Amino acid sequence: MKISREELQRYFEKPLPSVTEIADAFTFHAFEIESVEGDLLDIKVLPNRAADCATPLGIALELAAILDLPLKDAAAPEYPAAPGIAVTVAKMNAVLGADFSREEALDVFRRLRFRVLPDGETLRVTAPVPRTDIAILEDVAEEVGQILGYDRLVPKELPPLAAAPDQARYRGIERVKDFLVARGFTEISTQSFAKKGDIVLANPLNKTLPALRTSLDDTMRDALERTRQYAPLVFAPEEKPKLFEIGTVFTKDGEQLLVKTSEPVPDLPEMKDEPDYMPVRYELGAYRPFSPYPFIVRDISMWVTGGDEAHAAASAIFASQGAGLLQQVRLLDQFTNKEGRRSLAFRLIFQSFERTLTDEEVGAVMAHIAAALAAEGYKVR
Repeated sequence: MKISREELQRYFEKPLPSVTEIADAFTFHAFEIESVEGDLLDIKVLPNRAADCATPLGIALELAAILDLPLKDAAAPEYPAAPGIAVTVAKMNAVLGADFSREEALDVFRRLRFRVLPDGETLRVTAPVPRTDIAILEDVAEEVGQILGYDRLVPKELPPLAAAPDQARYRGIERVKDFLVARGFTEISTQSFAKKGDIVLANPLNKTLPALRTSLDDTMRDALERTRQYAPLVFAPEEKPKLFEIGTVFTKDGEQLLVKTSEPVPDLPEMKDEPDYMPVRYELGAYRPFSPYPFIVRDISMWVTGGDEAHAAASAIFASQGAGLLQQVRLLDQFTNKEGRRSLAFRLIFQSFERTLTDEEVGAVMAHIAAALAAEGYKVR
């Protein structure tokens, strides 16, 4: 939601701090700020707060609680008829891992305009009508933590493990993964939701995938199809993508961990406990940015003279004439005919980091490349 500091100021009698300080206050205590442009804040309102923070007044109420500033002409809040949530300071502190006092909690409830009915150590807390997100003890504790600041939480060490964790099952799974990776397979991880299944979700995240999968076949097929679309960017021309997934399926008989490969593997080991297996460690290379735009593939072959220097010279021509769009050059094929003439074939991959390329644009670049090759004595086939 976008709102300016000037618009927020209309709800307050006292001057508000700078827009940067307001952004910091929201970020530190309640909401994420998507951006700040001049006097305008773009505040990310999550779905659980859409009921009360979808208007400028709702945002102003939240800011008033954070900064503890009174609102101008604020109407008295309304409360639901349902009984409030029974909480104690001890229980809220246990949820948060904090040591907030009763007085501090009561002050937060005042700032949030929550109604509080004390009953000994118990506080029966009722949020105003728009706050439909306040339903259980943990919701109330979260509000206290957000306003008082999570920086006040007391750091505590985790208790030591009672015994060494059993890694046999994990090591058995890693053994199968390492076996497949060593044979040129790439691991994938796909979602567990499906169009049909034995178990249907009461509240699916995606209405088109309301069930849990009973096999890995469909997701493997979809992943392999997408991988083939992008294979020229990743694999050499003679390579083909090989994928595998180790994932859980959900049937009426219970959960089961399965392994699925994109092609048969006759000697694939079983997934069983391997207490003594040490998984292979891999070192990741440096991150390289990638383009989100589609790529275009073009093949070109030519008769050349000379040996390996002809390959290097042709690659240099590709680079100089690629118009900044040539991302990869791969040797596709080479042979020598009966007359002793040598042929080289290359696969050129064009892609822009700024836009989607057109066939006409790449065709023009290929024409320049062909002309440059001809000028150097190569005969394009």
